[in-house]
Amino acid sequence: MGREAPWLPRGGRRPFRLLHPSDVHLGAYDRGSGRDSAAHRDAVEANLRAVIDVGLRERVDLVLIAGDFFDNARVNEETLRFAAEQMARAEVPVVIGPGNHDHVGDNSVYDRLDLTSIAQNLVIQRSEAGETTTIKELDVEVWGRAHTERSSDFLPLADPPPRGDAGWQLAIGHGHFIHPRAVLRHSFHIREEELARSQRDYVALGHWEQLTRVAAGPHTTAAYSGAPQSLAVGSGLGGRVLLVEFSGEGDVGLTAHSIEGAEPLRHDEIPLLAGAPDRV
Repeated sequence: MGREAPWLPRGGRRPFRLLHPSDVHLGAYDRGSGRDSAAHRDAVEANLRAVIDVGLRERVDLVLIAGDFFDNARVNEETLRFAAEQMARAEVPVVIGPGNHDHVGDNSVYDRLDLTSIAQNLVIQRSEAGETTTIKELDVEVWGRAHTERSSDFLPLADPPPRGDAGWQLAIGHGHFIHPRAVLRHSFHIREEELARSQRDYVALGHWEQLTRVAAGPHTTAAYSGAPQSLAVGSGLGGRVLLVEFSGEGDVGLTAHSIEGAEPLRHDEIPLLAGAPDRV
């Protein structure tokens, strides 16, 4: 995908590879959850291991987790420790943009155990107003707004700052993309116009269990990775993780890798969802 936007840097940029998962929902089946199931719990954890395995096999340089890494704030402590150990196993920087299930603020799951003491490569974005994480060795900046669960009209991609100094500008957004058939009563709206105005090279989206690209204007790529495993058991959703490749020429390409052994889906094989600028 070509990059001819006037605001893009001139000359070559550092190529790198990104792993983008979301909606892992660790702890959804923990003891005391009301859905206690050892078999489902083991499957969720196996799926996270498989996601990290994809990253290791594909030699990624960065991992962005687009929200709902944990299912709730009451997950068992062994689940927290397992999560941190898997993040450490990635062996590259990992940035989590908290979603509505694993929000920051009051009673946050991220305040129960210092995950970064186990996974020193981990950054958790905690600002509701938005914050930027810089990965200097990759010439990358990642902006995101963390959910706090205090406001149902929270807008994940409202008012991002202008592009920074790094050659690559990324964002994380956890919410509902507004498309022609979208149910507007759902919270956390994300719109095509916001994605385009963000001037980001790639926006890693979460909150949907289904893999899809979304319309983001001519110069931004944005996609939902889908969940490694849907909480709607038997739905057929999920089972993939996105590999995002950034070329020295400024191109951004996606490959959806299966964690279940299916063939990868190339960029143009991933469904593309149109926006709905007239829906308010």
